[in-house]
Amino acid sequence: MRQALQQWLFRALLCALTMLLAAPAHAQLRALQNPSFEANDPAGPGTPNFEILPIASVQGWSSTTGEIELWDSNFNGVPAYQGNVFAEMNANTNGTLFQNICLINGEPFGWTFAHRARSGGPATQTARFQVASSTGTVIQTLATQSSTTANQVWNVNTGTATYNGASGLQRVQFTTSDTGSFGNFLDAIQLTLRPFVQISAASSTGGESVPSANMATLLVTGTATSAINVIVNITGGSATRGTDYTTPGNASTFTVTIPAGTYYNSPIALGINVVDDTAVETAETIAYSVSAGTGYTIANTTSCGATVQTTGTYTITDNDGRVTLRKQWADATVGDQANVTLSRGTTAIGTLAATATTAGALVTSAAPTPVVLGETVMLAETLGSGNAGRYFGTVACTGAADTNLADGLTIGAAETAITCTWTNTRVPALVVSKTSSVLSDPINTSNPKAIPGAVLRYCILVNNPGTLAGSNVAATDLLPAGITYTAGSSRSGGTCATATTVEDDDAAGADETDPYGVSFLTGTLTATATTLAPGASFAITFDATLN
Repeated sequence: MRQALQQWLFRALLCALTMLLAAPAHAQLRALQNPSFEANDPAGPGTPNFEILPIASVQGWSSTTGEIELWDSNFNGVPAYQGNVFAEMNANTNGTLFQNICLINGEPFGWTFAHRARSGGPATQTARFQVASSTGTVIQTLATQSSTTANQVWNVNTGTATYNGASGLQRVQFTTSDTGSFGNFLDAIQLTLRPFVQISAASSTGGESVPSANMATLLVTGTATSAINVIVNITGGSATRGTDYTTPGNASTFTVTIPAGTYYNSPIALGINVVDDTAVETAETIAYSVSAGTGYTIANTTSCGATVQTTGTYTITDNDGRVTLRKQWADATVGDQANVTLSRGTTAIGTLAATATTAGALVTSAAPTPVVLGETVMLAETLGSGNAGRYFGTVACTGAADTNLADGLTIGAAETAITCTWTNTRVPALVVSKTSSVLSDPINTSNPKAIPGAVLRYCILVNNPGTLAGSNVAATDLLPAGITYTAGSSRSGGTCATATTVEDDDAAGADETDPYGVSFLTGTLTATATTLAPGASFAITFDATLN
């Protein structure tokens, strides 16, 4: 032990410094911090020692004297009761050690602490365990523990009580009236309080596809020495329990288990899970509350005495849509067939088998196909055997923002009723014919013959005998070997007899759309028409020499 004079001077100086400073109280809300003083190493490493510290240096604890004296285990031959460090209540003078804890009127709590007398102090040394107001007014004395210098042992005080003071942040303190700077060792302090529990939010919202997206939780602050069961109630809402959501046991009142442990505003799932059904629904709600039970207290988990959240409402936003499939036939051959499919990945989720009962039949699926908002599905069509190539096919969807269906149909956030129509228009049944006549030959002046050197005139006639207009019609003719095309001889018109409009041989210029076009390239002649109405025809004539 250091010399008494050195100890006295050290304590006097430290006391003078610390008393100049305000001593802020530490607030732990629901549990003691540093209950066995192990956060400090008095006087640092080395042989066991002691140190008088300002309260700011001792985690959790405050003192009415502005200082706290800590001892290493076995300093002066005194072993700690627990761990390696303990405190002496009488530092320079008798003092009060305390922490600020949130207490609720009527709640039970328990305690344990170890007390020992110090040689050189009063023969009997007494510590009182109390609850006091923030100004130090005693509200309730919980325990009184006396130890004697004649019996140098640690005495353990254990007990339970019901707090009978006002709810709020109060001092949990150890005090003594013993005078002097010797006496009243404390160690291994434990305080047993029920954890605080509340609901995390008054309201929240989540999509149906995630069982508990954004669902409120229970919040827990405090220490549970064993598992506790918190009572949760379903109090209402427009959602149907067992259909739109489930609870443990599908009960309207159930329990949520809080495992043993120490918590600070820690979230624990409520156990309510949303069911991802296929029904198209408006937003639905679940209302719930937490009720008082055994082993916990309903109170604000972050601020003592603040408003406590005991109820909550969860809104389920629907994630379901519907796609109705339709098939529109145009100028179809009665009896022709097609299948329209809606697929998720490689799996067909909707199929419409459509037979053309009339030339313009419209076939609609008996029931729409459920889809999930936000997903992308694929539309496809398969024509019946023998029908491929006989129809133009186009698809369009109403009630959908996505119009580029080549990469699939993406279902928007509010697109619950989409109709997709696959239209098949029969390809016009065009008739093409080619005729020729001999204009002249090198020998005969009349009745010319198709002999070498003869000039021939050809006519390509394209006729549309059907009821549908043709568009971008093109007819090509590959001149056989032994025939030499006469440059600039092409003419166009509605028939072979009226084909008098002069056409050049390239594929550019105004003559290509007046309203027909002709081009000649490397032995191939191409005749085109932008449109060809039902019952209409067009003809291209040209001359060639027989070699």
